[in-house]
Amino acid sequence: MRIVRAAGLILGAAAAVTGMATPAFATTPEPPRTVETMKAKVDTKADHITAKLQALQARLAAKPKLAAARTVLLADITKALADTAAWRKQVDAATTKAGIRAADPAHQAVKVDLAKLHADLTSAKGTTTAG
Repeated sequence: MRIVRAAGLILGAAAAVTGMATPAFATTPEPPRTVETMKAKVDTKADHITAKLQALQARLAAKPKLAAARTVLLADITKALADTAAWRKQVDAATTKAGIRAADPAHQAVKVDLAKLHADLTSAKGTTTAG
């Protein structure tokens, strides 16, 4: 038993020294982000936001319980859609990473719009269940 254990330690040490023992979780490093990959990521996010908001717009028309808050919610959705389009337009016009980073205020505006929409939607649902 001692011989097997000693042989295992020697072989393990030799493999580690020669570099043959690489961890199983080692991955290749991600390539650096380019302007095009950053634009593609923003386009994906903007498409997702736009699709969700348009679906919410359609569902809102079919919910009579939210009729009282419909005007506010539709205004929130319209503003969020407009700000998402503006964000995408700024990013698409950018030619450098700095230009894409300069569009961050537009991205923050979209986040604020979505937070307001979420709060208004929660409030509208709360008033319909309480009443």
